[in-house]
Amino acid sequence: MASSSPQGHSLSQQWAFAQHADDAPAARVGLVRWTHGLVNRLVATTDAAAVLLPSVALALFPGNFASPLTRHQLAVIAAAQFWTFFSVMRKQEAYRVERYRSFWLQASQLLAGYSVALLVTMIAVEACLLTVEPLDHWFVAWQALQIGLLIAMRGLQAVHIRIVDHYNILQRKVVVLGTGHAAERMLEELNAPERMADFEVLGVFRTERDDPLVRQVAGHPVLGAVDDLAAFAQSQPVDIVVLALPWNAAREMLQLLPKAECIAADIVIPFEEGYAEPRLARLTRVGGQGALQVASRPLKGSQGLLKALEDYLIAATALFILGIPMLAIAVLIRLESAGPVFFLQLRTGLNQKPFHIYKFRTMTLDPNDDGSLGTGSVVDQRITRVGAILRKYSLDELPQLINVLRGEMSIVGPRPYVSNMRVGEERFSELVRSYAVRHRIKPGLTGWAQANKLRSMALRDPQNARRSIEMDLWYITNWSLWLDVKIILRTISTGLSGRNVV
Repeated sequence: MASSSPQGHSLSQQWAFAQHADDAPAARVGLVRWTHGLVNRLVATTDAAAVLLPSVALALFPGNFASPLTRHQLAVIAAAQFWTFFSVMRKQEAYRVERYRSFWLQASQLLAGYSVALLVTMIAVEACLLTVEPLDHWFVAWQALQIGLLIAMRGLQAVHIRIVDHYNILQRKVVVLGTGHAAERMLEELNAPERMADFEVLGVFRTERDDPLVRQVAGHPVLGAVDDLAAFAQSQPVDIVVLALPWNAAREMLQLLPKAECIAADIVIPFEEGYAEPRLARLTRVGGQGALQVASRPLKGSQGLLKALEDYLIAATALFILGIPMLAIAVLIRLESAGPVFFLQLRTGLNQKPFHIYKFRTMTLDPNDDGSLGTGSVVDQRITRVGAILRKYSLDELPQLINVLRGEMSIVGPRPYVSNMRVGEERFSELVRSYAVRHRIKPGLTGWAQANKLRSMALRDPQNARRSIEMDLWYITNWSLWLDVKIILRTISTGLSGRNVV
């Protein structure tokens, strides 16, 4: 049961945004986190390698096991074998983390998949080589190599799974909003011994309806008010946010959503006892309790890994190619005016965590300029001659490749704005209600809004500012590698010149 005692200081005092370089916390929370789906895809990938590599070796390096099949015939047979094997494995639901913990279950599923694939392969070989026995030495070597690789790969995956289990890598981190009966019921469910390997409760945050004197719920500490959640998530990875309020408090749930949506986490609302779970809604289970999932963590598992590989590969390649031109730009900046080569400014990143963005300095030094008003026009008197050229062709943005390699930004994502940037008489963050949702992924050098010409000058208009946020949210929910490629190509072809990015 909940216990009560005087509440301590607000966590907002402990996790407040850094305002200076030395105060900025080290980046610890990223989008790439292990999930069941990522482990399953890794196991499936190693199985695919075990099935396909022997076929490739037989075609390219026959040696003493030269096959009478042509390469086209071998390719068709290998494709049929591959398709059959994975069809049988999927039919058995073999690619699930819980299946890998049982040696005999894995062995039986692999045997079933390989046996059917072998039968298809033998029939295909007989159809291509009517006068050759499929048990010739080349065929036996081919299949033996596949079996050996499957066993070896699964052996490596067994070690991998033991490491995952030992360090609780797949354990999902949960925070609960609310201290009432719904929160207590959810926490008791997550405290069950059979759930503890899958979930770790980081703590509880109270809502406006909760008693401020409550410090503990079902053995878990109340870490502060809901307003402290965003700061907490800057240093602690959060996978699930549970809105543990009664369903008759729908209005309060809607008011809570914006405070949870700025975090890269799944957001769920648990069903109350006795309620029928709707079949057509997006449902999930947290522990054994059914819940309505109102938001999903973007770029989960393999998507996050693919996005990270894209970022680091492009950033490293670009810096290698552009290193000498960037050095020349730095020299020109120092020769024209006194001051540093780089302009550093505090921006807001993933989970609203502050970081310093790197740009080439394009203006004369002004210690009173906090960046909230941006550049008034392309003929701003503060812009240097070198700076004007850099801005015209977006070359001042190149140092942000360093931010990408530091893990603070992506190549493509919502642009990071100054925290107090103004649109007309209003702050950008207050003009658009869903503004904070942009922080569910890393900010980018360019984004969907920028590729559609909604850049700095366009954002001086409130209507365009709202449109840019809508485009950012559309990008987050519709991300794909091809979409990133499309944005990069569109930015390069149409968006690099004649503008002034914030």
